Amino acid sequence: MEAFDGERAYEHLRNLTVELGHRLAGSDEEKEAASYIKSEFDKNGLKTVFQNFPVMVYQPRTSKLEVLEPKLGEIGCELVGLSSSTQPEGILGELAFVETGDVQYLQGNLTGKILLTIGPVRFEKYANLMKMKPVGIVVIEPQIGKPPSRVDILPEWRERFGTVPMMRIALEDGVKLVKEGAKVMRMAVHFNEKKSLSANVIGELKGDRIPEEIVLIGAHYDSSPGVQGASDNAGGTAVMLELSRLFAANGSARTIRFVAWGAEELFLRGSQYYSQKLKEKDELQKKKQANESVNVTELRNHRLCINLDVHGGILGKNEAIVLGPQDLISSVRLLSNEVGPAIELTEEVHSSDSTALSRVGIPSLSFTRKGGTAEYLHTPRDNIEYLDAHHLAMYGAFIGLWVKRYVADSLSFPFERSIPESQQKKIEDYFKKRLGPNLRNC
Repeated sequence: MEAFDGERAYEHLRNLTVELGHRLAGSDEEKEAASYIKSEFDKNGLKTVFQNFPVMVYQPRTSKLEVLEPKLGEIGCELVGLSSSTQPEGILGELAFVETGDVQYLQGNLTGKILLTIGPVRFEKYANLMKMKPVGIVVIEPQIGKPPSRVDILPEWRERFGTVPMMRIALEDGVKLVKEGAKVMRMAVHFNEKKSLSANVIGELKGDRIPEEIVLIGAHYDSSPGVQGASDNAGGTAVMLELSRLFAANGSARTIRFVAWGAEELFLRGSQYYSQKLKEKDELQKKKQANESVNVTELRNHRLCINLDVHGGILGKNEAIVLGPQDLISSVRLLSNEVGPAIELTEEVHSSDSTALSRVGIPSLSFTRKGGTAEYLHTPRDNIEYLDAHHLAMYGAFIGLWVKRYVADSLSFPFERSIPESQQKKIEDYFKKRLGPNLRNC
């Protein structure tokens, strides 16, 4: 097979970042990126379709945080999308530092105050903070040296618990506020929001020998607002596009669906939508077929999901996160020892699209490059400056060889379609922490 071309991948990266800029889910820029990806799939001769789904999107307008007592002036901040806007003049409030926001720190009368807490904020923590009836929430970044992240809350949270204006600040500024005894603050938050559509872009290479067996190779292509999202995840998308060119040229025994996931940054909306549609079709077919033993559905024909999220960093370490049988882990370890590069293997849940697929029973293998400048994810520092063609190719070539050996050329699929019970529990716990115990789909 032709070698993985890092320069081609880097050109995709440049087109998605420098040329298009940010790709917020549901935005015109995300739609332009989707069109670009489709055109590349079409060039490669893949059967390409859009899978559209609804999203609630936001466009930041104003974020200003000022300490009035003592007079510390303005603090750098980013608004939390889909929280709540203020009037132009903002809101005044007394500040209360509630540490990590655990219930042990939510004591006394906190009603009407601005709560200062150390991130992250998940479902249970958000619910507990909102029970205190604050007028605002300021979240401190948990990592030193990282600018405030540009992120959002889930619409499901505010529907259930309501919301207040929310902001994020750097860890260093959080220390300053606590150390200087900040008492009174003014928050000004404003963003526009609307219902829109995002899309999964699917390019299918039909298998020439066992077409009914389906393997997904996916990467999300959206980014945070105003952020290039070079590592996260234009780099992964660039690797995926180069792999689609290689395998389209060389063929595969099994069907490979290359998928550019939409709206991953809005909590895996695209991959959850794809998974839910597979599950609904599976349940419908099971009702129609009396003989369970011969019931083979599209969902059950999905043998594996390969996920590419955060790639191309000049500095960093390679990781592979597995939800599936032990043979998957062994295959990556053995090939890494044989040809390089070094890869750290884990069986933890990856906060990415692969987890949505594994939730409906599809084993997953996530390749990612963490550490180094990947710590700048969801901030304007996640830009192309910290990536290069060599490191796109270093990991991309390994992934291509792995796919060739175990997916495209293998006579019999070498991995069981199974996810250990202990991993299934971790997956459900992951969704509970974000969606709550009712586990509603997004």
